[in-house]
Amino acid sequence: MSSGILNRDLLSSNTCYGCGHENPSGLKIEIRRDPQGGERLVGSFQPPEHMVGFPGITHGGALYTAMDCLSAWTPMVLRRAAKAIWILREGSIKYLRPALQGEELALSAVIEAEGGQWEPLLVRTEARDREGNLLATGTFKVVPLSADKFKKVAGLSSLPANWSEFLGVQR
Repeated sequence: MSSGILNRDLLSSNTCYGCGHENPSGLKIEIRRDPQGGERLVGSFQPPEHMVGFPGITHGGALYTAMDCLSAWTPMVLRRAAKAIWILREGSIKYLRPALQGEELALSAVIEAEGGQWEPLLVRTEARDREGNLLATGTFKVVPLSADKFKKVAGLSSLPANWSEFLGVQR
């Protein structure tokens, strides 16, 4: 049964610190297709209380992590033709105003620039508070790796079962 939360529905047993719902210490961001359609993903997360930076303000690293995960999910969902694991090559974020501790944050991401199917692409992300105020913008360059190349780069002999299933490849 589909929950509409892509990172839960498409990748079972996800333990990623940012987007995994099976990581008890993680952010547990929820990623969905934009309900208004188009080539955009949206997300949300409730920063855990222990993610404080300055008293009363969510640590910027939590926000960066959430935007990083959303940037990798964007091509995994919107460019499914490439059976790839998308990894971060580089990212930058501009903080515009603080995210208040305990406040749910809204995220969005679009593909800003892309080349061929197996070339890196740029994803532009935003984070907003519940009133819609823009808190941060980010640009992330993500790189597609085939399962075999990812295993080689990561030093793995096999992929976890959930990733093999998601990609439709042998472990």
